[in-house]
Amino acid sequence: MILPIIVFGSGSYGNASTGSVEEEKSTRILDIRYGDPVGERYRTLTILSDGKVVRTLGGGNERGGAFERTDPPLVSPNGHFVFLTQVESGEAGTPDGSVMHHEVAYCELVEVRSGCIVARETGEFCGGTFTRGGLWDNPIYPNFSLVTEIQGAKDYLEGRLKFTDSPISSVENLLVCDPPDADNADVYRTILNSKLLKFDSAQRELLERKMKSH
Repeated sequence: MILPIIVFGSGSYGNASTGSVEEEKSTRILDIRYGDPVGERYRTLTILSDGKVVRTLGGGNERGGAFERTDPPLVSPNGHFVFLTQVESGEAGTPDGSVMHHEVAYCELVEVRSGCIVARETGEFCGGTFTRGGLWDNPIYPNFSLVTEIQGAKDYLEGRLKFTDSPISSVENLLVCDPPDADNADVYRTILNSKLLKFDSAQRELLERKMKSH
Protein backbone atom coordinates (compact mmCIF):
# COMPACT_ATOMS: atom_id res chain seq x y z
CA MET A 1 0.00 0.00 0.00
CA ILE A 2 1.48 3.36 -1.04
CA LEU A 3 0.28 6.70 0.21
CA PRO A 4 1.68 9.49 -1.99
CA ILE A 5 1.66 13.13 -0.98
CA ILE A 6 3.20 16.14 -2.64
CA VAL A 7 4.68 18.78 -0.38
CA PHE A 8 5.10 22.30 -1.73
CA GLY A 9 6.25 25.18 0.39
CA SER A 10 9.01 26.71 2.42
CA GLY A 11 10.31 26.18 5.91
CA SER A 12 13.25 26.83 8.18
CA TYR A 13 16.12 24.43 8.55
CA GLY A 14 18.42 25.13 11.49
CA ASN A 15 22.20 25.00 11.35
CA ALA A 16 23.34 23.05 14.41
CA SER A 17 26.90 24.38 14.47
CA THR A 18 26.15 28.09 14.22
CA GLY A 19 22.60 28.36 15.50
CA SER A 20 21.61 30.28 12.38
CA VAL A 21 18.46 29.49 10.45
CA GLU A 22 18.40 29.19 6.69
CA GLU A 23 15.21 29.43 4.66
CA GLU A 24 14.93 26.52 2.27
CA LYS A 25 12.14 25.79 -0.19
CA SER A 26 11.29 22.14 -0.65
CA THR A 27 9.29 20.41 -3.36
CA ARG A 28 9.28 16.64 -3.07
CA ILE A 29 7.05 13.64 -3.52
CA LEU A 30 6.94 11.51 -0.38
CA ASP A 31 5.54 7.98 -0.46
CA ILE A 32 4.87 5.85 2.60
CA ARG A 33 4.54 2.14 1.85
CA TYR A 34 3.05 -0.15 4.51
CA GLY A 35 3.70 -3.89 4.37
CA ASP A 36 3.25 -7.20 6.20
CA PRO A 37 -0.11 -6.43 7.84
CA VAL A 38 -0.94 -7.67 11.32
CA GLY A 39 -4.57 -6.92 12.04
CA GLU A 40 -5.14 -3.25 11.22
CA ARG A 41 -1.43 -2.41 11.61
CA TYR A 42 1.76 -3.21 9.71
CA ARG A 43 5.13 -4.75 10.54
CA THR A 44 7.09 -2.75 7.97
CA LEU A 45 7.04 0.81 6.72
CA THR A 46 9.10 2.05 3.78
CA ILE A 47 9.87 5.72 3.16
CA LEU A 48 10.34 6.74 -0.48
CA SER A 49 11.38 10.24 -1.52
CA ASP A 50 11.04 11.26 -5.16
CA GLY A 51 10.53 7.60 -6.08
CA LYS A 52 13.67 6.31 -4.32
CA VAL A 53 13.66 4.08 -1.25
CA VAL A 54 15.15 5.96 1.68
CA ARG A 55 14.74 3.38 4.43
CA THR A 56 12.56 0.46 5.47
CA LEU A 57 11.66 0.39 9.15
CA GLY A 58 10.59 -2.84 10.79
CA GLY A 59 8.71 -3.72 13.92
CA GLY A 60 6.06 -5.95 15.40
CA ASN A 61 3.59 -6.05 18.23
CA GLU A 62 6.32 -6.82 20.76
CA ARG A 63 9.40 -5.54 18.90
CA GLY A 64 9.36 -1.79 18.48
CA GLY A 65 5.66 -1.84 17.70
CA ALA A 66 3.51 -2.31 14.62
CA PHE A 67 2.96 0.77 12.46
CA GLU A 68 -0.38 2.53 12.36
CA ARG A 69 -1.49 3.89 9.02
CA THR A 70 -1.80 7.67 8.83
CA ASP A 71 -3.50 8.97 5.71
CA PRO A 72 -2.15 11.39 4.67
CA PRO A 73 1.15 11.29 6.59
CA LEU A 74 1.91 14.21 8.90
CA VAL A 75 4.88 16.08 7.40
CA SER A 76 6.76 19.18 8.59
CA PRO A 77 6.09 22.43 6.68
CA ASN A 78 9.46 22.20 4.90
CA GLY A 79 8.93 18.54 3.96
CA HIS A 80 12.06 17.37 5.80
CA PHE A 81 10.46 15.33 8.61
CA VAL A 82 7.56 12.90 8.94
CA PHE A 83 5.59 11.80 12.01
CA LEU A 84 5.07 8.03 12.43
CA THR A 85 3.21 5.95 15.03
CA GLN A 86 4.12 2.48 16.34
CA VAL A 87 2.14 0.50 18.90
CA GLU A 88 3.71 -2.18 21.09
CA SER A 89 1.21 -4.68 22.42
CA GLY A 90 1.30 -7.85 24.45
CA GLU A 91 -0.12 -9.72 27.39
CA ALA A 92 0.90 -9.51 31.03
CA GLY A 93 -0.07 -11.56 34.03
CA THR A 94 -1.92 -9.99 36.96
CA PRO A 95 -1.70 -10.86 40.69
CA ASP A 96 -4.98 -12.78 40.51
CA GLY A 97 -3.62 -15.02 37.77
CA SER A 98 -5.55 -13.53 34.89
CA VAL A 99 -3.98 -12.21 31.70
CA MET A 100 -4.33 -8.57 30.67
CA HIS A 101 -3.76 -7.18 27.19
CA HIS A 102 -1.81 -3.92 27.11
CA GLU A 103 -0.65 -1.47 24.46
CA VAL A 104 1.86 1.40 24.41
CA ALA A 105 1.82 3.89 21.54
CA TYR A 106 5.08 5.54 20.44
CA CYS A 107 5.58 8.36 17.99
CA GLU A 108 8.68 8.77 15.88
CA LEU A 109 9.97 11.86 14.10
CA VAL A 110 11.98 10.74 11.08
CA GLU A 111 14.15 12.75 8.70
CA VAL A 112 12.83 12.10 5.20
CA ARG A 113 16.16 12.60 3.40
CA SER A 114 18.08 9.95 5.38
CA GLY A 115 15.48 7.90 7.26
CA CYS A 116 17.13 8.84 10.57
CA ILE A 117 14.86 8.43 13.60
CA VAL A 118 15.36 11.75 15.39
CA ALA A 119 12.94 11.19 18.27
CA ARG A 120 10.92 8.31 19.70
CA GLU A 121 8.65 9.14 22.61
CA THR A 122 5.25 8.40 24.09
CA GLY A 123 2.59 10.38 25.91
CA GLU A 124 2.19 14.15 25.64
CA PHE A 125 5.26 14.56 23.44
CA CYS A 126 3.33 12.88 20.63
CA GLY A 127 0.62 15.52 20.78
CA GLY A 128 3.01 18.17 19.48
CA THR A 129 3.04 19.91 16.12
CA PHE A 130 5.65 20.80 13.52
CA THR A 131 6.53 24.50 13.28
CA ARG A 132 7.90 26.52 10.40
CA GLY A 133 10.92 27.28 12.55
CA GLY A 134 12.14 23.67 12.45
CA LEU A 135 10.81 22.69 15.88
CA TRP A 136 8.48 20.05 17.30
CA ASP A 137 6.23 22.14 19.53
CA ASN A 138 5.25 20.03 22.55
CA PRO A 139 4.68 20.48 26.31
CA ILE A 140 7.39 18.03 27.43
CA TYR A 141 10.50 19.37 25.66
CA PRO A 142 9.94 23.03 24.72
CA ASN A 143 11.95 24.25 21.72
CA PHE A 144 12.73 20.69 20.58
CA SER A 145 14.89 21.29 17.49
CA LEU A 146 14.50 18.60 14.85
CA VAL A 147 17.92 19.37 13.38
CA THR A 148 20.12 19.68 16.46
CA GLU A 149 18.61 16.51 17.97
CA ILE A 150 19.94 14.33 15.14
CA GLN A 151 22.34 11.94 16.84
CA GLY A 152 26.00 11.46 15.98
CA ALA A 153 28.72 8.94 16.78
CA LYS A 154 30.26 11.35 19.31
CA ASP A 155 27.08 11.23 21.40
CA TYR A 156 27.72 7.54 22.10
CA LEU A 157 31.47 7.86 22.54
CA GLU A 158 31.07 10.67 25.08
CA GLY A 159 28.27 8.94 26.97
CA ARG A 160 25.37 11.24 26.12
CA LEU A 161 23.59 8.30 24.47
CA LYS A 162 23.75 4.53 24.96
CA PHE A 163 22.98 1.70 22.57
CA THR A 164 19.78 -0.15 23.47
CA ASP A 165 17.16 -2.38 21.83
CA SER A 166 15.04 0.68 21.00
CA PRO A 167 14.88 1.57 17.28
CA ILE A 168 16.19 5.09 17.94
CA SER A 169 19.29 4.01 19.87
CA SER A 170 20.32 1.08 17.70
CA VAL A 171 23.60 0.78 15.81
CA GLU A 172 21.58 0.67 12.59
CA ASN A 173 19.94 4.02 13.32
CA LEU A 174 23.25 5.66 14.22
CA LEU A 175 24.76 4.56 10.92
CA VAL A 176 21.81 6.14 9.11
CA CYS A 177 21.88 9.38 11.12
CA ASP A 178 25.66 9.81 11.04
CA PRO A 179 27.14 7.66 8.24
CA PRO A 180 30.88 6.90 8.54
CA ASP A 181 33.00 9.27 6.48
CA ALA A 182 36.40 10.95 6.57
CA ASP A 183 35.25 13.41 9.24
CA ASN A 184 34.01 10.87 11.81
CA ALA A 185 36.08 7.79 10.94
CA ASP A 186 38.34 8.24 13.98
CA VAL A 187 35.32 8.47 16.27
CA TYR A 188 33.92 5.22 14.90
CA ARG A 189 37.29 3.47 15.26
CA THR A 190 37.45 4.58 18.89
CA ILE A 191 33.91 3.31 19.45
CA LEU A 192 34.82 -0.09 18.00
CA ASN A 193 37.97 -0.34 20.12
CA SER A 194 36.40 1.03 23.29
CA LYS A 195 35.89 -1.44 26.11
CA LEU A 196 33.27 0.86 27.60
CA LEU A 197 30.79 0.12 24.81
CA LYS A 198 29.46 -3.42 24.53
CA PHE A 199 28.39 -4.81 21.16
CA ASP A 200 26.92 -8.14 20.19
CA SER A 201 28.47 -9.91 17.20
CA ALA A 202 25.87 -8.58 14.75
CA GLN A 203 26.35 -4.97 15.88
CA ARG A 204 30.15 -5.22 15.67
CA GLU A 205 29.99 -6.85 12.25
CA LEU A 206 27.71 -4.07 10.98
CA LEU A 207 30.03 -1.34 12.26
CA GLU A 208 33.14 -3.02 10.89
CA ARG A 209 31.54 -3.51 7.48
CA LYS A 210 30.53 0.15 7.26
CA MET A 211 34.03 1.24 8.32
CA LYS A 212 35.96 -0.81 5.75
CA SER A 213 36.07 2.00 3.21
CA HIS A 214 37.27 4.54 5.77
